[in-house]
Amino acid sequence: MPATTTTTTTTDHHIHYKVHVASANEFTQALRVRTHVFVDIQKFPLDEEIDEHDKTATHLVITDKRREATAQVIGTLRILKSPEAAKFGRVVILPEYQGQGLGKLLMQAAERYVAKCSEYGKYTCIKLGSQLDKRGFYESCGYEARGDVYDDTGCPHIWMYKPIDRNKL
Repeated sequence: MPATTTTTTTTDHHIHYKVHVASANEFTQALRVRTHVFVDIQKFPLDEEIDEHDKTATHLVITDKRREATAQVIGTLRILKSPEAAKFGRVVILPEYQGQGLGKLLMQAAERYVAKCSEYGKYTCIKLGSQLDKRGFYESCGYEARGDVYDDTGCPHIWMYKPIDRNKL
């Protein structure tokens, strides 16, 4: 079960959204969001989408505070510990909320979470495997592509990295 430490992000433009560690109920909703986007829309296999890493990952969610009574999860990502870096994965925003800067909001909150959290203290960078067509989004968040394009379940991906900035807390 993920911890319940909260990271709230309220910039002027995004005052209606909150990014925090998922509760048990929100984790279930996050899996539904991932399944909807990655399986239903992008056609990745369900057995590849939900995996054993979900049990050990920290799951962050972004919720629409205007719908707080229903605690609607509109996006999520998971954080794993790899040997050389904190690893972000399964980054997703529901299609109807895309294009509003909420993906960046989620990424920035996750970066702050990793920078502050002692369990990620040994890491100096964050890595993620980007779908090739999403590379520009991650570059706009400050990530740099490294290495060759690789295949992940029939979809081209590339590894991307960003240093952890513990000075901007």
